[in-house]
Amino acid sequence: MVNVCFITPEYYPITGGTGSYVYYLSNMLVKHGNNVSVVTKDNEYAAQATIDKIRTFTVKASGIPMIDPLLFFRASSRKLNEIKAQFKVDIAHANLPLIPNFVVPNDFGEVLVSTVHSTWDGEAKAIKNEPFMGLNFNEKIVRSFTWVLKQFEYRLLKRSDRIIAVSGYTKKEILKNYDIPSWKIKVIFNGVDLEKFKPAEDKARFKWALGFSEKDLLILYVGRLYSRKGLPTLISAIPQVVRKARNARFLISGKGLSGEEKKLKSYVEKFKVTQNVVFLGYYPDEKLPSLYKAADIFVFPSVYENMPFAMLEALASGLPVVTTRVGGIPEVIEDGKNGFLINPYDSRGLANMILYLIENPKMASEMGLLGRRTVERKCNWDNIVKQVLEVYNEALTK
Repeated sequence: MVNVCFITPEYYPITGGTGSYVYYLSNMLVKHGNNVSVVTKDNEYAAQATIDKIRTFTVKASGIPMIDPLLFFRASSRKLNEIKAQFKVDIAHANLPLIPNFVVPNDFGEVLVSTVHSTWDGEAKAIKNEPFMGLNFNEKIVRSFTWVLKQFEYRLLKRSDRIIAVSGYTKKEILKNYDIPSWKIKVIFNGVDLEKFKPAEDKARFKWALGFSEKDLLILYVGRLYSRKGLPTLISAIPQVVRKARNARFLISGKGLSGEEKKLKSYVEKFKVTQNVVFLGYYPDEKLPSLYKAADIFVFPSVYENMPFAMLEALASGLPVVTTRVGGIPEVIEDGKNGFLINPYDSRGLANMILYLIENPKMASEMGLLGRRTVERKCNWDNIVKQVLEVYNEALTK
């Protein structure tokens, strides 16, 4: 049994990849008899986390983009100092790039393990060609202060006793950008809840619940409304699809900073496909399974990814997936077998693959079944938690 303390701004309710990772991994660690604590932002769902036998320590933040992270970092560091006086922590588990070096006190925990979900260098390169004024506030900060953010990232990686990279691509990114020994880094994929996300037995029922008919073809995107997610590519592909498949409906689920959805809606109007696009806003994690069960195809045209949870959830739900050959995605998607891979920004290629799946439903179904088998084999949390525990043990016995 080990005592683990996660440090993360995202936890419950799940709003992003890091939040999903910490939420599911922390619950699996408890299931395997370990003690888990989480230091995260204050929210109304803290009581739920306590019910799940996880000690949740919340710190207040402002909600203001520029000030919020700084207040969270400072308050988290104080909270960690309080925790170490209350009980023993074996593993301090930080999550990069969201946690900088100065947040974790040097003497907190017996050892430090860091999971790298992406790198600041990768995040910056993904938006380097975007018009600066078209970026959201967070993206402007990343592009303007990449060198500072990389310093914080490097110092925490240097301190870490072991590092978990969520894909082979992520490990290569770390080794390329920083003087970190390869032996310190272990590749462990993100996991997916295979009981929660699974194929629909009655897809029509889930379509009706969303207000669609059985004959509507639902093409789903789930993720943040950020530039690097490739939503302009998706929207510009829609006219080509609906010319041949008039019953196609594109569902966009996710949230972004102020004005992101409005900007995308104006793009939809520009292409005159308003009747074929529905913005669903943020879908709570507990309702996401029904959204995947209603969908026929999942699209994810991102420019930069390491191991996206939305893609894994779609695969677990038995959906044929069209996504990009970037980052760690090709480590799970084998082009033409359990999904289709296109190049980033290729709206024509995206449209062609969507149409191919619409016109070949048997192939789409077989692809969905293969996708499900892939995540059962590669992204099962039962196997992943055992790998993480091995990393913990290696760090403690180094």
